[in-house]
Amino acid sequence: MKKCANCGFESPDDAVSCPACGTDTFIGSSSAIGGQIISPEEQRFWERMTFRQFAVLIIRIQAVWFLFYAVDVATYLPTYLSRLRDIFSLAPAYAVVRHAFFWALFRLIWHLAGAVVCVRYADRIVSWLVRDLIPRPVPGVAREPKDPAP
Repeated sequence: MKKCANCGFESPDDAVSCPACGTDTFIGSSSAIGGQIISPEEQRFWERMTFRQFAVLIIRIQAVWFLFYAVDVATYLPTYLSRLRDIFSLAPAYAVVRHAFFWALFRLIWHLAGAVVCVRYADRIVSWLVRDLIPRPVPGVAREPKDPAP
């Protein structure tokens, strides 16, 4: 059985066109992942992706999470900015507002910096995370070269 790339209808292997929609583009059963039909281009993408590339992708997705938190914190800033005069007054009554404002500003900067680091240095982060998993050569011990296969 093969599935139609357009509507997902299952047709016999010898079908030339889809009986449901009439298109002639089919996807083999191996192209269905989790019951979902994916395009041949996406299938080739997932077949070629290495684990390292996947790890870099996950770290860059973490940057989106950091940006989500930055936007969340930024929604609080207009409340503080409406009381800007109170924040910068030295009156002890406004110490709590001043403290909350500066912590919100710090969290906003921290999350934005985390997003930039995750996007810019994802390759280095992956290398740093796996550096202890890679066996290191013992000093003073020469490695024997492997014989090439005949």
